[in-house]
Amino acid sequence: MANSLGEELSAALSNITSLIIKTESKSERTKLTQLQAKIAGQLQVFVDKVVDEALPEYQAATAALSAANAEAKVAKKDLDKTAATIRKFAAATDKLAALAKKIPVA
Repeated sequence: MANSLGEELSAALSNITSLIIKTESKSERTKLTQLQAKIAGQLQVFVDKVVDEALPEYQAATAALSAANAEAKVAKKDLDKTAATIRKFAAATDKLAALAKKIPVA
């Protein structure tokens, strides 16, 4: 069976990130970064239109990701914060998994 759209979007973002890191060409890196932003933007639209914001798991996942993203901004300035950031993203991932269980599968 083929992968779901969500699985393919996740793989695409991961693969593009790997290519961005590995490419030495500034113009190719720029193109890849633009593609990554477009895919991420579409993913945001899908999530915002499909997932019920009233679910408590939605609120928990959003709050957890917000905390992890805030920590990531700090970590960029202070690399010693990386471990805390990883823990925040791990917690956010758990919240996302709980939310995913609430979404009906078509």
